[in-house]
Amino acid sequence: MTNISLKLDAFPQVRGFVRAHWAPIFLTPMAGSSERLVIGVAAANETGFAIAQANALERLRCLYGENAEAAIFASVVALEQLSNEFAEKGTESFTKANPRVTGVHLGEKRDAEGQSLAAIAASWMAAMSSLYKPDEIDAGDEILNDPASGSVDGVDKLPRLVMDYVIQREPNASRFFRQDLIGAQRRKKSHEVSIDFDGSKFVANFGTLQPGKIANSVGHIKRRLWDLKVKRDSETETFLKRQHEMIVFMPDHNDPMFTARQHASLRDAHIALEEQADQEELRLRPLPSIEAIGQRVISGEAGAAS
Repeated sequence: MTNISLKLDAFPQVRGFVRAHWAPIFLTPMAGSSERLVIGVAAANETGFAIAQANALERLRCLYGENAEAAIFASVVALEQLSNEFAEKGTESFTKANPRVTGVHLGEKRDAEGQSLAAIAASWMAAMSSLYKPDEIDAGDEILNDPASGSVDGVDKLPRLVMDYVIQREPNASRFFRQDLIGAQRRKKSHEVSIDFDGSKFVANFGTLQPGKIANSVGHIKRRLWDLKVKRDSETETFLKRQHEMIVFMPDHNDPMFTARQHASLRDAHIALEEQADQEELRLRPLPSIEAIGQRVISGEAGAAS
C-alpha cells in the first residue's frame, strides 16, 4: 500500500478564510522538570501575525502559591518579547525566535485555516491551555506586521493583570481602570493620553521592564511616563491633589530565572528611567510582582502615603 501524505495546501481554501502556520508557546516553570504550560499560541502568514496570550495567569497561584509570581513575570516578559520577534521576522520566527526567558520555547509549527490569524490563535489556545479564558479574547492581541504601520510594540499584559488583581479585592475600583481593559472596544487616537489607573486619589501607569528587550521596554515606559506627566500637568489649575506614579514590573535582584548579566542590564535601565522620572518630578516605583503592584494601587487609592 502506498502512503499518501496530505498537507493543508492539497485542500481547496474556504472563501473568506486565511491559511497560516501556528505553534504553541510553552513555559516550563520548574527547571529540570518535564512539566510545561501553554502560555500562548502564535499564528502567522505572509500578511502578519497574531498571538493569543494566556489571560488567566492568576490561576498559577493555585499551583505555585507565592512562587507563582516568577512564572507570571516570565510569561509576561516572554510573550511581549515574542510579539516583537514576530513583528520583526514574521513567519521566520517559528524557527529563528530566541526566547530570552529561561524555560520558554516555541512548540512544533503546524498548519491551519480560519477566519483570521487571531481566530486561529485563539481557537488553538482555547483547546490547549488552562490559562486562557476563551470568552475574554482581546482584540489587541492581533498585531499585524504591516510595514506601513511602523514599528510594532508587543502587547503589554501588565495593566490587565493588575486590574484583575485589584478588582478581585476592590470591585468598585473597576471604574478607575482604562476602559478597554474592562472590555470596551475602542481605538486610541495617536494624540490621546493613555492612563491605566485614574482614581480619585491615585493615578498610575504600568510598564514591564523586560530583560530581553531593554531598549523597547524602556521606550514604552518613557512614553507612559510622558502620558502621566501630561495628565498631572493638566491638573495644576484644578483642586485635584492626586499622587501620580509610573509603576514598573521588574524582577527582584535575586530572581534565579534571570542571569547576572540580565539583572545588571535591568539595574542600568532602572537608573536611566528613574533619572527621566526625576526630571519630570514623577515617582517611578519598581515592584517585583503583580501582588505588590496591586497592593500599591489599592493603598494609593485609599490615600496611604509611602
